[in-house]
Amino acid sequence: MDDDTIKTAILGAVGDLDSYQLPDAKGYTSFLRYLSGVPEEERQARREEMLSTRSSDFKEFAGVVDAIKDKGVIVAVASDHDVDSTNKERSNLFSVKKAL
Repeated sequence: MDDDTIKTAILGAVGDLDSYQLPDAKGYTSFLRYLSGVPEEERQARREEMLSTRSSDFKEFAGVVDAIKDKGVIVAVASDHDVDSTNKERSNLFSVKKAL
C-alpha cells in the first residue's frame, strides 16, 4: 500500500471511532463506555496512536504475524452450535476445551 492509501484507511478508522450520532445514541454510547470503564483519555490515546501509524508499522506487524502463523492459538468463547458450524466450514479449526 502506498502512503495515501494508508492515510485514507487511518482517517476512515478514526472516523468510525468518532462517527456522528444522534443524541439518544450518544447517551447510549456514553453509558456503555461508563459501564466498561473506558475513560476518554484512553480513547484519545488510541486516536493518537492510529493517526501516527506509518507504513513501516504494517511491515513490522507482518513480521509478527509471520512469527505466529504456524504456532498461533485461537481462543474463542462460543456456543457449541457455533463451534460445530465453524469446524464444518473450516475443517476442524477449533478444538473445544470447556471453561470452568
